Amino acid sequence: MTSLREVSFTLPGAGITLRGKRTGDDRTIPVLCLHGILDNCAGFDALAQRLPEANLIAVDLPGHGLSDPVPSLTCNYLDYAAAVLELAHTQGWDRFQLIGHSLGGAVSSLVAGIHPDKVDRLVLIDAIGPLSAEPHRVVSGLGRYLDTYLHGDRHPVYRSRIHAVRTRVQLADILLETAETLVDRDLIEVPGGFSWRHDVRLNRGLTPTLGEDQVLSFLHNITAPTLLVTAERTALVEPYYPMRIGSVAKMRQVTLAGGHHLHMENPDPVAEEIRTFLESG
Repeated sequence: MTSLREVSFTLPGAGITLRGKRTGDDRTIPVLCLHGILDNCAGFDALAQRLPEANLIAVDLPGHGLSDPVPSLTCNYLDYAAAVLELAHTQGWDRFQLIGHSLGGAVSSLVAGIHPDKVDRLVLIDAIGPLSAEPHRVVSGLGRYLDTYLHGDRHPVYRSRIHAVRTRVQLADILLETAETLVDRDLIEVPGGFSWRHDVRLNRGLTPTLGEDQVLSFLHNITAPTLLVTAERTALVEPYYPMRIGSVAKMRQVTLAGGHHLHMENPDPVAEEIRTFLESG
């Protein structure tokens, strides 16, 4: 069985520390894995066990799992992309590969568009680009976000661990086993029961601040060979996704059985597609 070990990375520019897990060593090209919103690096445990030859580094994105939160007040997609690029810079990765699921796929798309010279191969799991919004919705969405921020948010407290796990299942329409895997890294004991460790701002989601034309500009700039793994019960239902998929020059798409977390709930075919794709280069 592949050994996963805990790691941490200091980002002096952002003033935060990212934590996560890794396999392999520095003798092969790094494969950076980025998870979805409210998830954490444990979401890649199943893939890591099935890709023992890869130098996988799965991090908790800022504000998730054991990582420090984004220092920005607005906490948007570009904050996460900046953190990923600083991680690559501080580690001296001239070239690296990216595997991103959901939010992690959105961030990976931005990173690959910002610095196409650095991303060797790109794998997107049921995601391509961040959510976008029309200009007037950006204004109203930011207004609601900041109103909530100024009034303060608090995580709910659950009377038991299983209560928290069941809430996570309902929130994301995931299997109980999937929720168990993710909750282990996110739940903390507090007076009265259990609560979440993650940045409370994430409970509102990320407010889209980019228009669709801007998102397409990032995608057009991706030069890395790209594999898009979509789920049969995909989350990519907005009408703009076909144009996004057509915007990436070297894109291959495959659809596999499962829902949005198919890399956790149906990992064998997902891992096989990723292995074949990464080894083809």
